[in-house]
Amino acid sequence: MAQLARKYGVSKQRIFQILMKAKELGYVVHRPRLLARHHGIHQCEVCSKILQVADKEDLVTKKQLAQLLSVDYKICSWHLNQLKGSGFVSKKFATLRSDRLAKALQYYKYNSLRPSVVGRKFGYRNFYSLLNYQRKRGIDVEKTLDLSIVTISKREDPVGAFPSIPSSHS
Repeated sequence: MAQLARKYGVSKQRIFQILMKAKELGYVVHRPRLLARHHGIHQCEVCSKILQVADKEDLVTKKQLAQLLSVDYKICSWHLNQLKGSGFVSKKFATLRSDRLAKALQYYKYNSLRPSVVGRKFGYRNFYSLLNYQRKRGIDVEKTLDLSIVTISKREDPVGAFPSIPSSHS
């Protein structure tokens, strides 16, 4: 219907009204059905690149993804939708719209700074509320901890509340 609307310079709603009126008057209207195109995801070069990026990063915008793959934005979006529809990529992947927000979330995730400090650095007044919103949407913005520090602190002897007082004294 969109092609007919463009061809004759009318709206899609008007085309639909004309089709309904034709059916009421007894005309048989055969509309071509759009067949789902089979897309070989494993053979497609763009899809394989998107899968590689999805394994490495999760906080990326569609615009950044298209630039990383050096393809047109529309082509990247189509391939990404094919991957999301088939379940190869999470529905939450590349849903951020702001490059600045994506950079701020990446910075927060990989650095040990408070949300207010990161927010000031990237120009957000209430970065904490943006973090909560992204968590509610299901995007992982939890900080990644350096496990070597955690394992070293666990190996050390536990320190009592009052180290000068022996624990066996009652």
